[in-house]
Amino acid sequence: MRLVVALYRLALAAITLVALFWAPSTGMWFDIEDYVYFTNQSNLALAVVMLWAGVAALVRRREPPPWLHGAMTLYLLITGLVSAFILDPPAPGAEVVVLGLTRLQIVHQLTPVAALAHFLLLVPHHRLRVRHAGLWLLYPVAYCVFATIRGAVSPGSAYPYGFIDVSVLGYGGLLLNVLIYGVGFFALGLVLVGLDRLLPRRPLLGPPPPR
Repeated sequence: MRLVVALYRLALAAITLVALFWAPSTGMWFDIEDYVYFTNQSNLALAVVMLWAGVAALVRRREPPPWLHGAMTLYLLITGLVSAFILDPPAPGAEVVVLGLTRLQIVHQLTPVAALAHFLLLVPHHRLRVRHAGLWLLYPVAYCVFATIRGAVSPGSAYPYGFIDVSVLGYGGLLLNVLIYGVGFFALGLVLVGLDRLLPRRPLLGPPPPR
C-alpha cells in the first residue's frame, strides 16, 4: 500500500508539472508572467509537496507535516472554487495536454479534486488546530499584497483577477473583497480542520507515517 500512496503522489506531481510546463504544440515552455496567477502558484506548490511526499513514502522517510498538506488542500480548493464560481469560463477549443484534459481543466478541476482526495484518504489526521486555518490565510493575503504592488509599480500590467483589480474597485473595494474572501477562505479552512478531527488518526489508505 505504501507503493500505491507514493505512486499517487508522484503521478499527481507529474500531471501537474506537465500542465504547467508542457504542451503538445510547443513542447517544454516557461513564462514567468504565468506565475502572477494564484492558480499556477498553488499548482506548482502542490507539485513540489507531492514530489516530497511521494519520495518520502518510497524511501520511508519523514513526510511533509499534516499542516502543509492541509494548506495545499485549502489553496487548491480556493483555486477550484474561484474558477468554478467567479472566473469566466475558458474559451472552447483549447489544446488537450494529457488524459484528455486541457491545461485549465487540469489546474482548475483535476488538481483540486485530487488534492482533496489525498487529504481525506492518504494523510494522518487529528494533527490540525483552529490556528492553522488562520495561518493558512497568510499566503492568500500576501498574494493580494503582491498583486496590488505589482499593479501599482507596473501600470501597464493587467491585474490577474478582477476581484483584486484596484484600477476598477479602488482601494476601498479591494479591502472589502479581501475581507469577504478572507472570511470565506477561513471558513473553508475550518471545514478542513473539522474533517481532520472527524477522520481516523491513521490514513484511511496506506501505512502510518514513519516516526
